[in-house]
Amino acid sequence: MNLLHYLPYLLAFMVITAVVYAWGLYRAQTADRDDQALLESKGASRIRRALRKNGPMTRAQLRPVVEGLTASRPFSQRRIAVTDPDQFLDVLLPYLVEQRFVSVRKERGTELYTLRK
Repeated sequence: MNLLHYLPYLLAFMVITAVVYAWGLYRAQTADRDDQALLESKGASRIRRALRKNGPMTRAQLRPVVEGLTASRPFSQRRIAVTDPDQFLDVLLPYLVEQRFVSVRKERGTELYTLRK
């Protein structure tokens, strides 16, 4: 039997293995960023749902909405949670205002967040 007959299969196996390894390495390096984005997305959804249900809310009223929030990707044991709701709201509320999901207005010295229509 000629060994050159198996050479294309060996090279294909090597290339596929390298691609799978590189993909896994990339996923491992971006896992923290992906988890953070998932948590922020889930937090934004909760805030929008709370504003839709309760109407205008202050930052203090939104704090319990995101407190204890956790997120994980499907089929993954990695879990990310909100440990400091105030810091999480510092990031999330300006993002929601910038993306025009939420508007903010001052009323008697306090900021009220409302859902944009």
